[in-house]
Amino acid sequence: MGAGDRLVTVPGAGLMPSYRVAVDVHGVAPGTAPESLLPRAVELLGRGHLVEDSSVEMTRGQPQIHLRFLVPGGAATDDEAEGAVRELVDALEPVAVLGRWWLRRGPGRHWRTVRTGHGGEGGTRHPGDR
Repeated sequence: MGAGDRLVTVPGAGLMPSYRVAVDVHGVAPGTAPESLLPRAVELLGRGHLVEDSSVEMTRGQPQIHLRFLVPGGAATDDEAEGAVRELVDALEPVAVLGRWWLRRGPGRHWRTVRTGHGGEGGTRHPGDR
């Protein structure tokens, strides 16, 4: 963990780092209500992680789903958070057209990007990759 990372104490679970994911949403499949994506995303991510906050925001004119969640501490925490985001994106893709996503590790105004990706792609970008 880096200096300033946010750790949250969860009773019975110990210290857990906080992450945020932002996912561009370009559209939804026919028969899918746009307002159903956020609750579906919270439910999917919440199956394995504590979701602290959720919202839909407009960024550069693009709707984005934003979720803040906790991951149990450990050496592979960023990898586990990325895995959760990839599972989320994969689960939403049948009902939504998704674009780029950004995984950030907290706290507050000091969230730093640890991984990025794109809906439908198999690769991962790590900050500093060229």
